[in-house]
Amino acid sequence: MGKITLIIALFLLISCDKNSNFARDNNDKKSGVYVKKNTFINSPGLYYFKDIDILVKEFKEGTIVYGLFDLHSKLLYQRDINNSISNHMKWTIYIDDKGEIWFYNADYQETNVFIVDGKKGIFIKDSNKLPPIPVELSKFIKN
Repeated sequence: MGKITLIIALFLLISCDKNSNFARDNNDKKSGVYVKKNTFINSPGLYYFKDIDILVKEFKEGTIVYGLFDLHSKLLYQRDINNSISNHMKWTIYIDDKGEIWFYNADYQETNVFIVDGKKGIFIKDSNKLPPIPVELSKFIKN
């Protein structure tokens, strides 16, 4: 009987981790999608990745802006609304196998990356300073 109780307790402990499919906060009325590494985001919405919330907002005219927030809704990075991208053009947010968050859009032919660094992060916009672009993202850009 003791082994069964231990197994059930262990199962409950493992299944209740913060990245499970349950809401992050029972008082939080926002609904979003939990994403994992090697995931493409191609539509507006709220996405959860580890300790980061990714919000992609589409306006009436089809322009897109996005922002990254920590667990306490503190802004980590936001695309400038005056430099928004079009939802009618090719764009994506890609989370690679290292947990780096990549941004690509055809409007400006730009590729950027947000590298999580502790509780904050580093946003790299300069193409000369980017780490190697992941193979999956390169394939997306070329197609």
